[in-house]
Amino acid sequence: MGKKTLYFDRFCGMESYACVEDGKLTEFNYESKNRVNIIGNIYKGRVTDVLNGMQAAFVNCGLERNCYLSAEDLVPDKSKYDGEADIPAELNLKVGDEILVQVVKAPVGKKGAKVTTALSFVGKYLIYMPNTPFIGVSRKIRDGELRKTLLFSAQRKCRGDEGMIVRTAAPYAVRRDAEGELNYYRRIYRAISERFKKAPVGEILYTDYPLFMRVMRDTLLSDVEKIYVGNAEVYERMTDMIKVTGARVKAVELYDRGTDMFFDLGLTPQVLEMISPRVELDNGAYLVIEKTEALTVIDVNTGKFTGDDSLEHTVYYTNILAAREIARQVKLRNIGGIIVVDFIDMDDEKHRAALVTELERALENDKTKCNVLPMSKFGLVEFTRKRTGPSVASQFVRPCRYCGGTGMAYVPEFTILKLRAHLLKNLNEGNKVVCIDMNAATAERLTAWREFVDELQARYPLARVYVIPHRTYHDDHFNLRADSSSSFPIPEGATLLY
Repeated sequence: MGKKTLYFDRFCGMESYACVEDGKLTEFNYESKNRVNIIGNIYKGRVTDVLNGMQAAFVNCGLERNCYLSAEDLVPDKSKYDGEADIPAELNLKVGDEILVQVVKAPVGKKGAKVTTALSFVGKYLIYMPNTPFIGVSRKIRDGELRKTLLFSAQRKCRGDEGMIVRTAAPYAVRRDAEGELNYYRRIYRAISERFKKAPVGEILYTDYPLFMRVMRDTLLSDVEKIYVGNAEVYERMTDMIKVTGARVKAVELYDRGTDMFFDLGLTPQVLEMISPRVELDNGAYLVIEKTEALTVIDVNTGKFTGDDSLEHTVYYTNILAAREIARQVKLRNIGGIIVVDFIDMDDEKHRAALVTELERALENDKTKCNVLPMSKFGLVEFTRKRTGPSVASQFVRPCRYCGGTGMAYVPEFTILKLRAHLLKNLNEGNKVVCIDMNAATAERLTAWREFVDELQARYPLARVYVIPHRTYHDDHFNLRADSSSSFPIPEGATLLY
């Protein structure tokens, strides 16, 4: 892959992030007050039930549902890290015990969050584990001698029951920075332990960094060509962070033009494509991605592509392109669980084996663990991808009330964000009055969203924006009328937004 371009923005209480490589969106995430990522949060919990036969327990952490604690999560994932430790994978708990737990998997559907008592703090150079005596090195560091040196150094730094995993960025770290990071997390853990003694059950004792800081921490910035930031506060904090860490980034640009950055820079169409079941390939073929209750099914179709060679080579070429795009899509859409791919049938066994190898190679760029099985005799390839929170589609859409639940519709917040881009464009062009015709329920949500209104008023204080609610409009339909004259006639029934 080529150099990366990163995009960060914050508006209306929401943070968004995108990564583009070779002109294609490869990562996207957004968080709001209602959809904050709780993975990594540390809570004071109380054991409500113990399942001795399963070596598991349920813990009240103050969340909507009780959390699930399993002995399996006490040991670090050795598929990602090399290392040795004699850690007993068993729980010694009884009902009523008050314990420190950390969220390792977000709630999904009716299932509560998954937690562990083996706390960990993820830094740029290391993962610090205050009560897990495991010393490991990321498998992405392939040099044997370097791995031994890093392991030896980590062993010398750990005290008592402490453990540590050396991350991929560690070889590039200045010694004082790596040691400073370790001591920082030691202080954090001591503070958490003190707060635990007096805190009530369900209190959050630690939460991870904001979205943009987590991305900066986990990204090897030497691969980044440019960073665009659409919010002045985020820009200032990010540039300070880059100076302190000494990261090598060619350019960081504040995109503060009074318009929507993602819309202006052409990212919005690619974001909208993430919730479409159909994905076009460069050669005219396409994928169909369908989510079911138990798994995700991906179908590969030749579409308009007929090729210039034999049928076998045409199909093989299409399948190779599909494998690369599938790896991009599951990462981009954050699809987890079991994924079944129905590739186009091929007769050549060498082609079938090469296709699976290509899919495995493409998935290596995914930070989330994936496990690929050989192709079945029916031409199906199954692979798993570890769940790391909700998929993008589940955050952007909901069951459609117009079709009895057989389809999906945008949530009001997403419709309003689409509206925001068009509204800012009209105001930036010098229009003084804008009238918005839209669904009545969505209009009610818009007028109550004070952060949205305050942002518009701060940017364009002399403009006037009116909302005209329509009970017959579809939830995500809206229409804008704008004029540069302050004498523009206001329709009857219009409500002044500001």
